[in-house]
Amino acid sequence: MKKFEIEIGQMQKDHKDLHILVLGDIMIDRYMRGQATRISPEAPVPVVLWKETENKLGGASNVVANLKSMGCKTSLMGLCGEDADGLILEGLLKAIACDQLYLVKDPKRPTTVKTRIVADQHQIVRVDQETEAEIGKDIQEHCLQSLYSILKNQDVKVLILQDYNKGFLNKDWIARIIEMARLQGVKVVVDPKKNHFFDYKGVHLFKPNLREAVQATEWVSKHHDDLPHLSKFLKNKLLCDKVMITLAADGIWIEGKNKGQIYKTRPRKVADVSGAGDTVISLAAICAAYSLSDEFMAVCCNIGGGQVCERSGVIPVRKDELLKELEEIIC
Repeated sequence: MKKFEIEIGQMQKDHKDLHILVLGDIMIDRYMRGQATRISPEAPVPVVLWKETENKLGGASNVVANLKSMGCKTSLMGLCGEDADGLILEGLLKAIACDQLYLVKDPKRPTTVKTRIVADQHQIVRVDQETEAEIGKDIQEHCLQSLYSILKNQDVKVLILQDYNKGFLNKDWIARIIEMARLQGVKVVVDPKKNHFFDYKGVHLFKPNLREAVQATEWVSKHHDDLPHLSKFLKNKLLCDKVMITLAADGIWIEGKNKGQIYKTRPRKVADVSGAGDTVISLAAICAAYSLSDEFMAVCCNIGGGQVCERSGVIPVRKDELLKELEEIIC
């Protein structure tokens, strides 16, 4: 039998009945594009003549975009401001046909927006509009009640926790979320950030990048020879089933039930790494839902993450392109 034939067959399927719930920090990735032809007389910076503005889904909402691009049934629970950008974000999510949208609007905070000023294909500066203040107890309890209802009454296969440290996920309720999912037999996969790195105990898959893992553990070395020790430490500390550490151009490390290893990725012409982690966690969640092998998960995530890096801007993976490249590597 050809290698990965069964796994690729699973990825080729229509995923409309594969229900994945995403919970985390949602945002807009905004691109203001123009042309720079002169230096400002006020400061040594370029003057950009604006031509167009494009709004794209970012953070946890980009995870939803990736899952929808793969054909999954997808629900999202997230937080935004009660402002004009919140309406834009809601419109973008409806435009990709997010199946169920549990959007909590807080009038006390702005919608998170990352605005990139781009001149002649080069990013000049990024301006972030956000607050990292934690959500109030009333919003937290409302979200937990909604989450309990979703997990209990719907056939959710995987819960993705996408943490960007923007205040939606916090230590007080991360453990309650994970326990709620466990009791309903839902696999939890996590893309962590530093503030709550060690709060995600007992999950199925824990996916930091190498820089995040080294920073959180205060590991001295970033050498790949130390990955077995770093990975083992994380598994023991978090009591998780699987650790995936992304290594940028060097590929992906995965350790599950078997001995961990690095799965190399092929060289690519990188245009923009923004959003690649969202693609990786999305594809990992699909693989986890179908209980596919660690090796195939790594190959699939390497390809998907690499493909989105070849195009500018935050964009989701394309199922047809992913499948085409997966089929090419069957041996």
